[in-house]
Amino acid sequence: MIIRKIVTGAAGMILLSAAITAPSMADAVSDFYTGKQITIVVAAGPGGGHTQYSQLLAPFFKKYMPGSPTFVTQNMGGAGGTKAANFLYNSAAQDGSVVGILLSDTPFASRLRTTGVKYKPERFHYLGGADDTQSAFVIMKSAGVKTLEDAKTKQVLMGSSGKGSQTYVVPALANAMLGTKFKVITGYRGMGGIYLAMDRGEVSGFQSVYSSPKSLRPQWFEQNKLVVLAANALTPIADHPNVPLLKDLVSDPMDKKILELIGGNGTLGRGWLAPPGAPADRVAALRSAFKKALNDPAAEAAATQRRMSYAPVKWQDMQAHAKRIGAAEDTLFVRVRKLLKAK
Repeated sequence: MIIRKIVTGAAGMILLSAAITAPSMADAVSDFYTGKQITIVVAAGPGGGHTQYSQLLAPFFKKYMPGSPTFVTQNMGGAGGTKAANFLYNSAAQDGSVVGILLSDTPFASRLRTTGVKYKPERFHYLGGADDTQSAFVIMKSAGVKTLEDAKTKQVLMGSSGKGSQTYVVPALANAMLGTKFKVITGYRGMGGIYLAMDRGEVSGFQSVYSSPKSLRPQWFEQNKLVVLAANALTPIADHPNVPLLKDLVSDPMDKKILELIGGNGTLGRGWLAPPGAPADRVAALRSAFKKALNDPAAEAAATQRRMSYAPVKWQDMQAHAKRIGAAEDTLFVRVRKLLKAK
């Protein structure tokens, strides 16, 4: 009987301690964020989809975040997203006051590049995403190219933000694996810069997220100015179900693995993350707030009104894909560097 009282008393103390600790932790998070500003570092120049999604959803993040901090965007384009990734990993405040949204291929680039990379993608704390993006080869019809087969006989100028970006890597891989003749022009500031270059006739197309121009260049779709040659994705694009998937066009088993890994990057396409040193309780609060914000019907309605593709992604799925990239065999990346003739 005495033993039973001792056990019961100990259990009661544990429960009482838990009851006190949980609100205290919540209060600590709320106290930290009250009156604070959370900076969203966007790994691209202004005028692109990442900025658009971050600005659209910032009020919803604020709505659900303990302490109701204000979310503001800071554009940090450069080196195909590597500049922002390096900053978030090494230099940004690690206290939960800075988060980021990287290019979908920035984690992949960490394994591909041999210099300049100072981050490990699997060590970021992923928070959730607004869309599982699908990338594609999107070309102006004025270029006179209707299929990927046509691009094997006629040169097509493609805009790119840098050699670490999918805007460069995927067309270059298509050239090496399939014999296409894409000529990639680098140096444009994000997708906004590439769209302007297409408007001016400097380049004819891009290989990146298919849906982005729907909100930023709706006239291209309304005037039927575009053709999609192939999808760099794991599943067909709903608007173009008969367009081939790039991964299905190669026969080499290693090349197929490479393109399947790249095709899965869409899971990270519109997703936010926190630096590796962010405290666990604040990461948990961010994840909870982002989940509620992304599933808010008003957020989806706002995205739909702006013609923005919207299909929320769980942070667990993002974290899992980053882990897949980190764990992928080195031989795949040796192969990619060889195909790209990269050092």
